[in-house]
Amino acid sequence: MMIKVESTNRELLDLFRGLEAVKTIKGARFAILVGKNLKELKYKLTPIEEAAAPSIAFQEVSIQMRELMEAEDSDGVKKLEEENKELIEARKTQMAAIEDMLDAPTSVDLHKIREDQLPDEVTGEQIEKILELIV
Repeated sequence: MMIKVESTNRELLDLFRGLEAVKTIKGARFAILVGKNLKELKYKLTPIEEAAAPSIAFQEVSIQMRELMEAEDSDGVKKLEEENKELIEARKTQMAAIEDMLDAPTSVDLHKIREDQLPDEVTGEQIEKILELIV
């Protein structure tokens, strides 16, 4: 049985994480429904994940920044920030756009999971994260 879930991309991401947490629990029908829902959510969320990927140049600066911070070289950190101001600002702009994408309303068709399909090993904490799929 399918349902249309109306929410934000951020809420879908939380649901995806909840399904990821239960995907190794045994139970044939449960596993199939979890897998199908993960596939649908992954399809919906992949464009956001791809848009959030930092550029190679930013990754390189990030590594250098981490090394300077570990060495407690505050002068080196300031110098690197100044030398890469445009790159850092571009990353901040990129991440702000990602936040907007996560907060955007969306919908997706997902498979309901009946209570009698829940494996005995599933915990209340795990159920809480996927509750909107359980009937």
